[in-house]
Amino acid sequence: MKKFILLSLILAVVTVLLAPLWKLSPVSAAQSSKGKRVDARAIYNRQCAKCHKEDGKGLESLAPPDFTNPEWQASQTDQQITDGIKEGKGVMPGFKELLSAQEITALVKYVRSFGPKSKAKKK
Repeated sequence: MKKFILLSLILAVVTVLLAPLWKLSPVSAAQSSKGKRVDARAIYNRQCAKCHKEDGKGLESLAPPDFTNPEWQASQTDQQITDGIKEGKGVMPGFKELLSAQEITALVKYVRSFGPKSKAKKK
């Protein structure tokens, strides 16, 4: 009986100590580290690559936009991309409850990195 009570007490203490960690997703952990650079690639790979693929071309079966397409890049403002990430579009869920404003801004820049590289002006 004493072993059962001791084991229950230990289990309760461990549960109380670890409960906050179970609630933290990797994204939440990134949000809590203020002042540090957001790893947009890691967020993209974790949240977006399942449908948009790592190369940004997207799964054909879902018909997401091809981020590597220069016409798509030219047709979208940063605000439109931001709104799409926040609110979702079509089958894509919104991420406004999951990602911070800083993470969404970093994702917009990362999505832009799939587009054509701007040529440096020659002097």
